[in-house]
Amino acid sequence: MASRKNPLIALIFSLVLPGLGQAYNREVVKGIIIACACLALAAGSVWLSGIWQLSAVLALLVLWVSAILDGYKTAKILGQPLDWYYRVPYVVTMLLLVGPLAFPLLWRSPYFSRRARWIWAVVVILNLLLLLPMAYLLRWLRQKISGAI
Repeated sequence: MASRKNPLIALIFSLVLPGLGQAYNREVVKGIIIACACLALAAGSVWLSGIWQLSAVLALLVLWVSAILDGYKTAKILGQPLDWYYRVPYVVTMLLLVGPLAFPLLWRSPYFSRRARWIWAVVVILNLLLLLPMAYLLRWLRQKISGAI
């Protein structure tokens, strides 16, 4: 079981630098990803202009606030029993219904082995990649059928 962390310290760390609260919570990879994404958005807000610059700044703010809330909430629940939504039936149902949007549930659930997480992630991504061209194939098929009539 993970050791308890002080939520206020995680919040302060996340305020100082995006991703630092996640590192404090021993989610180093998540912290690095958040820090790199914020850095890229900050650089984009400097180099871009007009509506693109505004979009980059807004995305940076949303990501930073999300990182602050995530650091606080994660520190608050560390060491406590996990909720029902991390159990296998719910996670699998969400993976089938919303695809990659359920990846945080999958990766945070202690009920899946590392191998099972990777297998589910690959299955969901392959399913998504197979479904993406479906609209084009259906349009092509409709054109062929209407052209034959």
